[in-house]
Amino acid sequence: MRLDDKVTVTCTDTDKTMPGTIVRMRGEWVDVEVGELMISLRKAKAGLWVGSKAGMEFTVQDVS
Repeated sequence: MRLDDKVTVTCTDTDKTMPGTIVRMRGEWVDVEVGELMISLRKAKAGLWVGSKAGMEFTVQDVS
């Protein structure tokens, strides 16, 4: 996963997906911009990033 990569963000509460862009990377954390929303995700295990916003859980699968 790299800066400016396009990713698919999944809301695990609603099973909906939306496009996002990696805008910041800090060690085990990445920030993904989804429209005007910024979601911070932490590396949960190899290839899986998990975060929460507004009481909902979001995931990103690392395809690289």
